[in-house]
Order: sequence, then structure tokens, then C-alpha cells
Amino acid sequence: MMACASLGVYADTLEDARKFLVEGDHQQARTVLDKVVASNPKSKNSAQYMYILGACELEDGNYDNAERLLTEAKKKGAAAANLYLGRLAFLNYDFETAMDFYDEFKTYQEKTKTVGAEAVKESERQLTAAENALERVERIVVIDSIALPADIFFKSYKLLPSAGRLLLPFEIPFEEHQGKARMAFVNEGGDYMMWGEPDSVGNVRLVESIRLLDGTWHEPVETPSLLNKGGYADFPFMMSDGVRLYYASTGSDSMGGYDIFVASRDPQTGEYLQPQNVGMPFNSPYDDYMLAIDEENGVGWWATDRNRLGDKVTVYVYILNDLRKNYEPDSENLIEMARLTDYKATWNAEDVAQYEAILEKISAIDPDYTEKEADFKLPVGNGNYYTHYSDFKHGAAKDAMKAYLAASRNVASTERKLDGLYKRYPVNHADNVKQEILRLESELEKQRKDLINKRSDVYRLEKITK
Repeated sequence: MMACASLGVYADTLEDARKFLVEGDHQQARTVLDKVVASNPKSKNSAQYMYILGACELEDGNYDNAERLLTEAKKKGAAAANLYLGRLAFLNYDFETAMDFYDEFKTYQEKTKTVGAEAVKESERQLTAAENALERVERIVVIDSIALPADIFFKSYKLLPSAGRLLLPFEIPFEEHQGKARMAFVNEGGDYMMWGEPDSVGNVRLVESIRLLDGTWHEPVETPSLLNKGGYADFPFMMSDGVRLYYASTGSDSMGGYDIFVASRDPQTGEYLQPQNVGMPFNSPYDDYMLAIDEENGVGWWATDRNRLGDKVTVYVYILNDLRKNYEPDSENLIEMARLTDYKATWNAEDVAQYEAILEKISAIDPDYTEKEADFKLPVGNGNYYTHYSDFKHGAAKDAMKAYLAASRNVASTERKLDGLYKRYPVNHADNVKQEILRLESELEKQRKDLINKRSDVYRLEKITK
């Protein structure tokens, strides 16, 4: 009786682990499996145990170990392993094999009425999306591949100011929103910002804000759910035209995880048109996101975890096409080009020097550089200006410029006072008002003469001949 009771507890515990797995909590499933092994070491050889652990390994990105465990589980009769074996084949771009595994799982699921119908349906949808994308793989030239920490990868994007900037969460001008976002985009003018954050029910939505005339920012507004397509939406990049928006979504047209989409915005109504998946090689069965474009230099960036680098992601740098050019669907190396097995395979041998020149040029860009606001604007000839004290070559001229600016402020102050008195005098003809006007007019005349002399001192001491 004791032995039978132990077997019952063991079976129930494995079933609990399976339920956690089906619910998407593979970490809790692992915890239960550890308890199973602790109480019954022989359970490690069971088909059910291997199937559940193999699925957990898949979720954690340990694909080789997952394939070994799931294959052995299937041999031992765990037909449910077919769903995850199909997923592994899909991630390896072996779409035909993936469909075979999904078909086997469906036969098992329909026969036993176990859960999994929705899971295999979604897997088949992703597979169909990937197969369709494989027929239209864009021919691009990827000139660099960089492995970077996943939390700050986008700080490596060498964008010119005209393209806008990618910001860390703490740079969002709303403290209460900083902890919700992973990054933000701000345009060149610094008056439009967009980022992703969870809405009231936990779905990540794109929100946008504009800077008002007084310098403050309007409360963020959610973008339409059309951009989410039933999933999350994040990692936005708005082109300088304010019309084309690139972003990442896990929605219904994704082939797995985040895919990059582009949506056009009607400049008249502000409404977005139906988003389009940008396809391969930008997207893959893995997470692909944060596409950004520098039109001036003709280059773009995007990030992906397709190379399975743990806590790092791969950032690809590519050359923009004037027009989209696709590989022929029957190209011998189509899958390799779609997954970018070797990014240098996209190169033209005769253009390598050009690629290196582009990389050297963009490497010198500081995306966080902002031009200092001018302290003043002094014409120095030939269309050039001094705008900062550091522009002066002579210390005496710099001091003269400070004196000139102080005199300018005095003139402006006197002009304001006189303007106020001029407005009062028609309704108040008191002698003291009139006398004050005359006094200030005389003082202003002297100040203006002094201002001209001080301006001449600046040019004389700096030895500037206009």
C-alpha cells in the first residue's frame, strides 16, 4: 500500500509540473521537477520527465540539450514532445520538418483531447508567416555585426542628429513613466517623443508626447491598438518625415516573438494605416526589434537575439536600398541569407573598401552630441560668426565682448523703461513723467554711442577686419 501511495504522489507531482509548463511558467515546472528527482531519482529516466525538462530547456534557450531530451522522450512514448520538437525545427529554419512534428502533435492532441490545440495553432500560424517571408527575402548588405548587452544595445547606434535620438528610460521627461519603458525615441527637433509601456491591462502599447510652447511635455497619449495587432508594441523609431514609423510587435503577423513592422501615418488625420511586417532578413523566428535609419548616411541598424548570445544581443548595421530587391525564392543559399548565418556573405567583394569607409565615417558620430546654445552671435566676416567666448583668440577682446554685451543689456533695459513711459504719458501728463522720459531719452542716446564704441573695441582687439 505504501508503494502504491508513493507512486500516486509521484504521478501527481509530474502532472503538476506539466500544468505549470502548459501555463507558461517553466521556471515553476523546473522547481517541481527538482522535487520529483529528490523523492524519486529514477524519474529522470521517464518519458514524462524528459519531455517536461526538454521543454523547459527550450524555453531557456538551451536548444541542444532540449533536442536531446525531447527526442528521447518521444522515443519513450511522450507524443506531446512533438510540439516542442516542431518548435526547435522551426527555430532552425527547417520548416518542413517543423510541420511534420506539428501534424504528429495534432493527431495526438485530437485523439487524447489534451490541452495544446491553441498552442499548435499559433505555432502553425508563425510557421506559415515564416514560410511566406522566406519567399521574399530582401537582398541587403550587412556591413557589421556587434554583440552588445541587451539593456543598452541601442546606445551603439551612431545616428546623426537629423535622424533623432534613442534614449534611456531615465531620459523620459515623466518620472512616473521611466520605470515602465525600455527605451524612448525623440526627434531631431526635440519636440516629439515615443516609447512603449504597459497599459492598464498589462499590454505594452506605444505612447507619444509632444513638447508644448512653454517647454513642458504633454501627458503621454496611447497610440491605436492597430499597431499592437493583438500583441505587444515597443521599440519605436519615427522617420524624419513624421509619417513612417518603425517599431516591434509580437502581434498576429509576427513569425515569432518580436518582429519589426512599419506603419504609415496620414499627415492630415494623424491616423495610422495597416502596419506591414518588413520581412526577412530583418525578422526571424527569434526576437527582432529596434530598427533605426540614418537617411543622410544611407545606413540602418536593428537588433536580434537569433544568435543566442545569452544576456547579449546582435546589432546589425546595413546599407539602405533605394528600391527593395529580393532573392529568388529558389536561391541555393536562401536560408543562409535569410538567417544571416554569415553576414559577410552579403558583401560584394569589389565594394569592401566602400563598406569600411562607411563604418569609419559613422564610427565618428556621437549620437548624444548636441550643439551648445550660442552665448552671442558676432559677425566676423565671410559669413562666419563667433558664438562662444572660447572662439576669441585674444583675452582683451573677450573682456571687451563681455563689456559690450553688458552695455547691450543696459540699452535694452532703458528701452523697456521708456516704452512703458510712452504708453503712460497719453493718459498721465504729469510733469514728473515727462521729465523722466526726457532723462531716459538723453541717457539712451549716451548708452547707444557707448555701445557702438564697445563693439568697435571688440573688433579692434580681436584684430577683425570686416
